[in-house]
Amino acid sequence: MHHRSASALLLFSFLGAPAFAADLPARAPGLWQSITSALGPDGQPLPNAQNVISVSCVDAQNDQKFFLTEADACTGLAVSGAGGSYHITAQCMESSGVHQLNETLTYQDAKDVTLKAVYETRAGQMTITSQLQWQGACLPGMQPGDEGSIINGSFSKADNINDPDNR
Repeated sequence: MHHRSASALLLFSFLGAPAFAADLPARAPGLWQSITSALGPDGQPLPNAQNVISVSCVDAQNDQKFFLTEADACTGLAVSGAGGSYHITAQCMESSGVHQLNETLTYQDAKDVTLKAVYETRAGQMTITSQLQWQGACLPGMQPGDEGSIINGSFSKADNINDPDNR
């Protein structure tokens, strides 16, 4: 994850623990846009972490990897829920120490997912919210698992979920 912005790194590391592929519904394959915001321990918006827009190219093989990144850093993973609502808990290890993860994924359908994650850390509670929406086919030049942004109408790759640093 060496090329991600700080806020995108926050999102993907926090997205990264939760579940096993069979536990969550499949998202539609194609281009997904995420709009993410984070609140710090004081409940105030984190600088440079409000309405951060990123895109990813999802296919059936890579869909759940976006929710499993860095899962080996977490213990006690528990997934509950059915239909369109899932709750995920775990204890995850990061450079700053162990934090408790409480995450809710709400699937409106296969093309619209809301994520809300609350993390208990030594510094206090952090909250991440992200609206993930299907946009259509992946852009030319994108490979399944690619993550990045759209700059001047073109895809700018930051990473791929399959890169060895993301496992």
